Amino acid sequence: MAAPLPPPVKLSSAALLAILAIIGLMAAGIFAYILVLAPGMFIDQRLWWTGFVALIFAFLAYLVYSGTESRPLRRLAGGLFLVSAGSFYGSIFTSRNDTGAMLLWAVVLSVLVVIVLLGVFVMAREAEATQARLAQRKLTP
Repeated sequence: MAAPLPPPVKLSSAALLAILAIIGLMAAGIFAYILVLAPGMFIDQRLWWTGFVALIFAFLAYLVYSGTESRPLRRLAGGLFLVSAGSFYGSIFTSRNDTGAMLLWAVVLSVLVVIVLLGVFVMAREAEATQARLAQRKLTP
């Protein structure tokens, strides 16, 4: 029989806001550098790097969310994933490369997006089942 899992860490509102502010400021600074200040990069390269950085920050926000189960962090991770997917699609469609390679990358990215969306669906269903289980009241004899 498996050992019980430890309860999730409960953060204070100030600590949660500090985490959100730090992640937001770091991501905004890196995005601003890539999109505005990076010299010698074409737009498709800028969009690719923006998508890559957004994917890394989405993963970090998801890891923090998995430990704290904080809804704002879940929303931040989802938003950063959307920025990542949009930037990757923008990079693919503004690229000057071969049309066949662009189509291949669009299909690969679409498959990855569908896999992530299926994971989100499964997690939402499990969270709903957990909330329903916790909401049950015990009858006293």
